[in-house]
Amino acid sequence: MHTRNNDLIMRPTEKERLEFHVDYSDDTEFSAHGRLLQSRWRASKGYPMGKYGNFLETEFAKNSKANFLTERIQLLAAEEMAKAKASGALFHEGRMWANLLSSQPLCFNLFGELSFDTDAATACFKKLFPGRVDRVSSVRFEYSPGRGDTVYTGDHSAFDVFVEYERDGQKGFLGIEVKYAESLREEQLKKSMETFDKHAARYTQLTESHGVFGPDVIAALRRPPLSQIWRDHLLSIALLNHPERKYDEGIFVFLFPSLNKQCQEGVNEYAKYLASRDENMSGFCPRHLEQFIHTVADHYNTDWSNELRSRYLG
Repeated sequence: MHTRNNDLIMRPTEKERLEFHVDYSDDTEFSAHGRLLQSRWRASKGYPMGKYGNFLETEFAKNSKANFLTERIQLLAAEEMAKAKASGALFHEGRMWANLLSSQPLCFNLFGELSFDTDAATACFKKLFPGRVDRVSSVRFEYSPGRGDTVYTGDHSAFDVFVEYERDGQKGFLGIEVKYAESLREEQLKKSMETFDKHAARYTQLTESHGVFGPDVIAALRRPPLSQIWRDHLLSIALLNHPERKYDEGIFVFLFPSLNKQCQEGVNEYAKYLASRDENMSGFCPRHLEQFIHTVADHYNTDWSNELRSRYLG
């Protein structure tokens, strides 16, 4: 039995917090809900627990790769982490292997099978972005076109998932940032300001040069909870406006659960600083995680895709 918060979020009862080891005082409404979902999933599998119910025991997690839902996704995640040192991709191995609540393994569980099957990816993304996608050509993870390259943002921002597609003979992209239990306040103000100070000239140029943002927005956007959304959005703007015109079109997709109040508030606040709410003008496309999961699960309709839906949505 759960108690409802605003008739939306199902918070764990005291009994559930103790039974499933999810008594974490800093949880938001949604992270408490998500932590319980992940702990329930782990318990249903009989997997050994780490420090909280949403963690797998470390050695078991590494050896079994149980945080990932299929063998192909397990191999993909291992390969991407192995390549990360050379590419500069930022994977937190502890979260990837052991933290069931982390959004990094969620990226692989949701999009991993699509990376092997561009026909399925095409079918799913045509439903998710009708009229935009004719054919998906690739799905990549933790992708940046150039970490530290000042042609882009000069920082190490990357898209969690990067989808290349074709439409009417033109090449486009979807740069996707995936959130699950995050509140958008994980980054400390000091770190956010240090990052801004280091790259202020390029951030300012990208913000003021392409008609995407309203006037005098930088003071607000450079701080949490908006700073990470802004930097990833700027990366998509820089990529779209690359001097060699690598893409004819592209958008930044911010993907999060509809019940994650903090993410929804962040999206609503961020939109106030855009020159237009028209997604084709701004290139900023917030989307709800449920729609993506249901689309993928409905397309595959297999044990693993149904497990994807039950694990993350309940």
